[in-house]
Amino acid sequence: MRYAPRRLTEIELRHALRERLRAALTEDAQIIEELGIEHGSARIDLAVINGALIGYEIKSDFDSLDRLANQMHAYHRVFDELWIVTTPMFVPQVERLLPPWWGILQAHCNDAGDVGLEVVRAPSANPRQEALSLLSLLWRDEAAALLAKHGAVKVKTKLTRVMLYAELAGLVDVATLRDWVSHALRHRDSWRSAEPVRSTRPIGDSFVPSDDWQRLVAKS
Repeated sequence: MRYAPRRLTEIELRHALRERLRAALTEDAQIIEELGIEHGSARIDLAVINGALIGYEIKSDFDSLDRLANQMHAYHRVFDELWIVTTPMFVPQVERLLPPWWGILQAHCNDAGDVGLEVVRAPSANPRQEALSLLSLLWRDEAAALLAKHGAVKVKTKLTRVMLYAELAGLVDVATLRDWVSHALRHRDSWRSAEPVRSTRPIGDSFVPSDDWQRLVAKS
């Protein structure tokens, strides 16, 4: 008698992914769990910052693809490279849903119950990164420090975060901004004391961005 494969949980997939990543990370790389982007409009399960910005979204046998379909466009605006980490049940669906430049990692379970990951599809460079969304990963003081260093005018204390982002976005190309952002995130003193966004509130699996962020994106 053949038995159906054991259903894999999000915790098992996350653990397998962490172990795979830790084996290959450089010393100053950062692994960030549940990274919020665009001031909370989306959240990705795991991000690696090691010069490039790499996002990993996890879909276990107990999940659906609804959240991914809603949030993947925000991921496109931020990350250099994107991966979906999932099980054989979802591979055919994500191959149809996701652009061909997303990588696919498929989970498998051996006879001992250990979960491993194998590459079904390798990623290529994301062609859809956008400056403002990329800069939204910065805290206000980080954005102000970059503008003070690279801008031609003195930074005014009354400038909000999104105003600082707009100033920075006009200075250089997206590739240079990515390098600045990656360096700032890798050398951030503490990820635990993340800068609060008072006007962002959770609603189910989605997040509502602050009003100033919505206005800035609408103008871009």
